[in-house]
Amino acid sequence: MTSLRWPARSLWRQLLTPLLSLWVASALLATGAAYWLAGRSTNTSFDRLLTDDARALAAQLRWTNGRASSLADEETADSLVFDSLARSHYLVRTEAGRTLVGNLAVALPPEQPAAMTGNPQLFDLRTGGSVLRAVALRLAPSRGDEPVWVIVAESKAAREHVSREIALAIFMPAALVGFVIVPLFYLGIRRGLAPTRRISAEVAQHGLHDLSPLPTEDVPAELRDLVQHTNELVLRLKASIDEQRRFVADAAHQLQTPVAGIRLLVGDMRRIQRADPGQPADAEVLTQLDEVAGRAARLVRQLLAFARAENAAAVEDQVFDCATVLAEVGGRWHGPALAARKQLSLPGADGAPQALVRGSPTLLGEVLSNLIDNALRYGGPHVAVALAVEQGEILISVCDDGPTLEADTLERMFLPFWRGAHGQPEGSGLGLSIAQRVVQSMGGSLAARSGSGIAGTRIDIRLPQARATLRDVKEMKSLST
Repeated sequence: MTSLRWPARSLWRQLLTPLLSLWVASALLATGAAYWLAGRSTNTSFDRLLTDDARALAAQLRWTNGRASSLADEETADSLVFDSLARSHYLVRTEAGRTLVGNLAVALPPEQPAAMTGNPQLFDLRTGGSVLRAVALRLAPSRGDEPVWVIVAESKAAREHVSREIALAIFMPAALVGFVIVPLFYLGIRRGLAPTRRISAEVAQHGLHDLSPLPTEDVPAELRDLVQHTNELVLRLKASIDEQRRFVADAAHQLQTPVAGIRLLVGDMRRIQRADPGQPADAEVLTQLDEVAGRAARLVRQLLAFARAENAAAVEDQVFDCATVLAEVGGRWHGPALAARKQLSLPGADGAPQALVRGSPTLLGEVLSNLIDNALRYGGPHVAVALAVEQGEILISVCDDGPTLEADTLERMFLPFWRGAHGQPEGSGLGLSIAQRVVQSMGGSLAARSGSGIAGTRIDIRLPQARATLRDVKEMKSLST
């Protein structure tokens, strides 16, 4: 069952969407905050005006012998609380229930500390199916005077009308600005992404065989690292392709000689067979044919090993002890060393330090076998293999006391298909190249030195020391048993 995958989003949408979302959220937040502040300011202003009307009515009150009366009649009171936006309702009544002026049918508010001191008391009241905003003043100049309540109320429709007008005045410019900002966002992002489209077009113009680097002029700083890394990748790819082409050409050249020899020997056998069908095959020709075929088969094996060295190291990835691998390889070469009348010395199993590395023990064993083989073939009578741990690195050295090599030979001996002037035709010139590729795939290095205090030639393998986890320890124990 295949899982559903969202379609890939374009960079243009990924830039425009958060910008528009941020702008819309900011516009809504600013509009809402402005509307709330405007409504609050409107209510404050209307409450102040309402309180002023109540104080104007209260200014008409008089007390005679403690009895309250109002100097304002109905007409005068109407003029004092007149409002062009909404009709005002008012009531001036004693606390005992005697109405002095006004017709507002409302119960007196409960006495509160603020009202007892003559401060205005604001509240909402519902009458006739509508909600009114009211202010109440309780007045009693002296202890013996009759307390009087002055209540003025007005509909909240006027406040809501003013609030809507303010909100519209805030929202409309913001909406109009949106018609300008959105196209600016679009054009700005389109212009900002123009270099990416130009770089993409330049990459598309490169042909299949065009691995030239991309120009870095006029590239924005945000894309310069990407272009530079791409150029470095292209250069590495070009170097790898060139190396593969040289490898194929050298391999074809190396295979040409044994194949030509095989065809020549087979042609001789066919001519002899046609001349005398009953004559048996020439033993000398068969020996030469076997030798040439063996050289060709060995060359093919080394070509395959050279091509698979990095992949094999990646497949077989484990922590292992180099001392164990070295002991196993050394045990296989004691016999050939004796047959060649040479002395092969290896580090003792008890004195060898624990040298843990990560990689392929099989391939490292092949590398050591190749180096020991070369030392026995082309070196002096003594070959010594050493193992040491130095500052977080594993050092494996293969030394022989043969003739000192020239600097040009030391530089070229790791090149594929290069062979020294030793006059032995059985080599293919791939052994050291394979060894170097295997060691590099394990994160190490391979170097050769000769002369300058070294008797003969010394090849050093340096590998990074690894730390064994519990799982690695279990795997090494299972392999040893």
